Amino acid sequence: MGYHLNEQRDNEEAWQYSMQNVAPTNRLNRRSRDFLIAAAVVFLLGAALAVAGIGLHIVSLVVPFNRGFAFYDLTRKAMLSGGFGLAFVSILMALRAVAWKTDNALAWELGERLAKALDRQFVYIRNISKRSLGYIDAALVSQHGVLVLRVTKRKGHFVNDGGEWLRRGRKGTWRRLRRNPTRAVVADAMKVKAYLKDYQLAAVPVFAAVVFTRDAPDVTFQLKLPAVPVVHAAGLISELQDSYFAQDRIDAATVQRVVNLLYH
Repeated sequence: MGYHLNEQRDNEEAWQYSMQNVAPTNRLNRRSRDFLIAAAVVFLLGAALAVAGIGLHIVSLVVPFNRGFAFYDLTRKAMLSGGFGLAFVSILMALRAVAWKTDNALAWELGERLAKALDRQFVYIRNISKRSLGYIDAALVSQHGVLVLRVTKRKGHFVNDGGEWLRRGRKGTWRRLRRNPTRAVVADAMKVKAYLKDYQLAAVPVFAAVVFTRDAPDVTFQLKLPAVPVVHAAGLISELQDSYFAQDRIDAATVQRVVNLLYH
């Protein structure tokens, strides 16, 4: 019994001193719920217009030979088509609300791996989704600054030359990647930089990296002056020792401000 109690205590202490791996799921759930309510409102508005349009077709308030009949007919048809159009839009909104991604399992997995090596001063925020930022896989925040991550589970053989990516196909031919992870993470980092600047945090350094969650030999890559670091998940910390992890650049209070802005 004593062994189990000590083991539980050790696990609790390890949790207290390990990196925080968090996601703003409550806020995203609330946004999904609000979007669903908005879809319902749009649907009711569309239904009202459609019913009114149908009613004006059933009970014609203007006779055909009246001079204003053309305008009347155009109005009721517009109401009918507009109502059905709004109803269709509301269905799309509802589907988007239901399918809203409130977490990123891949980013969570990476966070769990990092938590084994990083302490409590690091805050790893996954599945960031804000109107002013768009969607970001994850960001690691600490006194070193902000490290914006693009996390991918792709496997295969790659060549990264600057900002360009090639992937070797089954027949050995090299093809350009349609979804360029370097361009995506650079765009994310620029958005974060601009977002922090809006809150007088322009001095906070923002870094970027592409992370493959699969290890070799499932994933191999050849790097030629990459625009941003490209690493396996297992080597993220060691590969960035000379860049992101090289030194402390901001104080603890600033770290907390950045975390609040990205998380809430």
